[in-house]
Amino acid sequence: MPVAVKEKLLDLLDKNHQSYCDLVTFFLDSNISTPDKERKASIFLKREIHTLNSSYSNFPSTLGEIHQWIVNNNKIQCHEYQLYKERRNRGAERKYFKNVGQAFEFLIEVAPVKRVDGSWLYSIVHYWNDPVFRDLIQIYVEELGLGLAKSNHVCLFDDLLFNLGLEHFVLELEDEYYHQPAIQLALAYAPPEFIPEIIGFNLGYEQLPLHLLITNYELKELGINSQYFNLHITIDNIDNGHANLSIKALEKIYSKFKDKDSFMNKVKAGFALNNKGLASLQIIKNLNLEALVLKILKRKALVGNVIHSDKCKLNNKSINEWLSTPDLVEEFVEVLIEKQWIKMDKNPEESRFWQLISHEDGKMYGVFNSTEKQIIYDWIAGEHSKHFDLNTQKITPADKNKNDFMFSYLSDGELEEIQHQISATGNLAMKMNKLLPYLAPHAHHSEIGLWCTQRFVNFLFPFLSDKNSSPH
Repeated sequence: MPVAVKEKLLDLLDKNHQSYCDLVTFFLDSNISTPDKERKASIFLKREIHTLNSSYSNFPSTLGEIHQWIVNNNKIQCHEYQLYKERRNRGAERKYFKNVGQAFEFLIEVAPVKRVDGSWLYSIVHYWNDPVFRDLIQIYVEELGLGLAKSNHVCLFDDLLFNLGLEHFVLELEDEYYHQPAIQLALAYAPPEFIPEIIGFNLGYEQLPLHLLITNYELKELGINSQYFNLHITIDNIDNGHANLSIKALEKIYSKFKDKDSFMNKVKAGFALNNKGLASLQIIKNLNLEALVLKILKRKALVGNVIHSDKCKLNNKSINEWLSTPDLVEEFVEVLIEKQWIKMDKNPEESRFWQLISHEDGKMYGVFNSTEKQIIYDWIAGEHSKHFDLNTQKITPADKNKNDFMFSYLSDGELEEIQHQISATGNLAMKMNKLLPYLAPHAHHSEIGLWCTQRFVNFLFPFLSDKNSSPH
């Protein structure tokens, strides 16, 4: 890592952070020491908790109320979902995503938080030899897919982005999308004083929200692989899933704390941290396909501003002049609409711009890939997108068995070294301490992280090892 980059990251320890994205980068950097991450996590979490609204949640005040409160919430969500399906069966339109383009935008904007899925529990795995934390550790290793790429939540979401051609869009996201991920990563490195907050956060995150059920339904309807979302529905259930384990963990750890009131207040604060940053529902409410199209066009303008002919002029400017600065691109799009090169809310085939970029004989054919064209197509079609079909975009799930054939041809020998170290010692504590760093948020979805997770599960949860033969 360049010295200047490391100095910038370490500088985050002692002054206000420049951005949430900087914090996410800091916590995911393998070159930053764990003590430094713990120190920064403590500072950041205290500030986040201090700014919580005093009326932040209707979380129960006593332990005895929590189970029934969660059960009641679960029933409400399921009832609302049944009403949603009844409306859909009667012909109602989709509630969240009018078209594939909007679904793509949603997946892009939730990516920062999905890529740190489960991370808030990482610090708990260091207490592996204390049975009271076993339920929380089980949740964590199941979030990690028990060491299988086909079930590891981060692997699943990364594969989804890659298969849809969306991964590079995430690089252009605004800082606000990194607020919640920064909180989850801070919890991953939080010192022991934050154990109640971690429990509270986990309790909130492992509930079954209505938006998850609807998202799963509508993505499948649009032909998008929804395995990642469906997995959360199945494993977060209140009967024997993560929601149930979360309650059991709370009850066990609660019994160990002397100051019960203080403990519950801290749990409540942790629960409320779920509401920091942009939630999925806020992202869905703010979907703006035009803004995404403008990002695409501004990116293309960086190359296209010198290669167009000067013969074609719109409002006395050549295409190259319109594309010369990103600030002009938005105005250029308005001109294209005004001049009817783009006919909004109509079949895109009627738009000259669409013909130029999508027809094989079009002068801009090949400039936009299939994902970009899908987004542009749905933006032009607008409210009428459901009446049109873009045959150029085929959304097919990747081969489910492809991970069985993955192999790294550029090995640095690190995996072989850790395998040797684990086999060379019969001391369980030494084995576990060597495995733990590879279960960290930045590493668990890598080849070595997956192997170390499998070994960790074998040692601590042998009954879960049976699940390794199939996705849970």
